[in-house]
Amino acid sequence: MPMIMQQDLWLVNAKAIITLGNVILLLCLLVIYAKNYEQIKSKFALGLIAFVILLIMHALTSNPVVPYMWGHRHMYYNLGVFMILPDLFEFVALLILLYISLRPD
Repeated sequence: MPMIMQQDLWLVNAKAIITLGNVILLLCLLVIYAKNYEQIKSKFALGLIAFVILLIMHALTSNPVVPYMWGHRHMYYNLGVFMILPDLFEFVALLILLYISLRPD
């Protein structure tokens, strides 16, 4: 396997791991917001639940493993590091949101 392909495979693996981390963080946020909604029954908490569910769908469908499981074997290798940057930024944003959500007032 040429060196370029191994490098690109590393990026695909990194993207898969980062998007898996995003799903885990989003599931944690979903549990927190569902508990909040049970307690206060606010429309804002319900909106956060809907938002998190949509972000979970985004994270699941952007994971490179998903198209591979559905039979699409061709990956987009030509993007380089730019293919993982949006997921990395999302991961950091979700960490901040989780920290804020878990922090007692």
